[in-house]
Amino acid sequence: MINIGYQGAEGSNSEEAARQMVARLNIEQPVLVPLVSSVNVLGQLKRGEIDYGVVAIANSVGGIVNETLNALRDEHLELVGTDVLHIQHSLFKKSSALANKTIVRIISHEQALKQCAKHLAELLPQAELVAVEDTAIGARYLAEGKYGDDTAVLCRNVAGQAHGLFLEQESMQDDPNNRTEFRIFRKPTYPTDNDQRSSILDRLALYAINAQGGLGYLTQGIMIVAIFAAFLSRDLLGWSKLESATSVAGFLTIIFLFLTSSKLRNHLHFRAIEGYWKYFAVPEKQDHKGRDQRYETPRVVVIKEMDGKLILRGWMCDRENLPLFKSDLALLSALGQRMGSLVYWYSDPTQMSREFGLNGIVTLNWELEDPASRINIMSGWYMGRSTEQTGSIRYVRITKEEYDVLIKSDYL
Repeated sequence: MINIGYQGAEGSNSEEAARQMVARLNIEQPVLVPLVSSVNVLGQLKRGEIDYGVVAIANSVGGIVNETLNALRDEHLELVGTDVLHIQHSLFKKSSALANKTIVRIISHEQALKQCAKHLAELLPQAELVAVEDTAIGARYLAEGKYGDDTAVLCRNVAGQAHGLFLEQESMQDDPNNRTEFRIFRKPTYPTDNDQRSSILDRLALYAINAQGGLGYLTQGIMIVAIFAAFLSRDLLGWSKLESATSVAGFLTIIFLFLTSSKLRNHLHFRAIEGYWKYFAVPEKQDHKGRDQRYETPRVVVIKEMDGKLILRGWMCDRENLPLFKSDLALLSALGQRMGSLVYWYSDPTQMSREFGLNGIVTLNWELEDPASRINIMSGWYMGRSTEQTGSIRYVRITKEEYDVLIKSDYL
């Protein structure tokens, strides 16, 4: 048996989406498990209690399902497939004798309430809108008497009928083409482990750079090694005194540091932040223009040091050949400390013909328990000049293997 957990209850749109995905993916012996929330679905998936998890991502009217996006941001899960379901909401009540003017509240999932807002305002302007965990659970609550007889519920026909409720009106959704995108995930089949433990060498090097205000003890260490090597070679080189070996070793150390200190400093300075990342961005105003940006789709970013400065290159998942942004202008606070910030200005490589070269700015912050650890999570805000959007943003470090999978994922 293959357990498929879904966000919702029996009779919900998520259950129908799960059934369609099971059929399309040819999953044999499926057992559908109602788990109500995205957090429950992803939690059981991570713990291995279910084999697949189905969650709602975005609706054509209600926008991004924030509950799901918040649950997905820090997780490493493999996308198996996507599906789009045509959504219809019906209004049910407990008694056929209940007049519309006596209905004081409407219960349903917050997304359903958004998708039917105009029709509800016209039909039941006096009713209070109350969000519950799921549309089908709302139908059950009403049937079991958790809410009074002066309450109605928005749900699928199958849920209302299953709980013995009376249909008041079908097709309550404001948009006849109301659609919701669902995705099905599983535990990754590729490595995702990003060990934050640092080596002794990393700790010593970071301490030398940050605590000593320069190369500090690292310089002394190189000097000691050079003296020791020169002293051991004194017979071969014909030196008779330790002072001669010390002088020569010191001279060689100075030359070495002069030639390498800048590169060494930059390498160690950027080491904690370089690598592969994914991020989600959520606009403050989720209007139509914002949804066109596909904020519910993760983006992947490569951060690396080049010619002594930090550069970032980003791509939208499933658009490997179309760069999302580039940044050659970044400010980074001192690494090797528990708290820090990264600020970068970005441009869209496909829009360089515009009158302005920079498209926006992003600021990210992090906090570490161990200052010598790699940075694995950063969060902050962005401001896009070309889209006139502002919002929150969260970066999560990923492996090269996960990066390769994500950039080719078939997101809608």
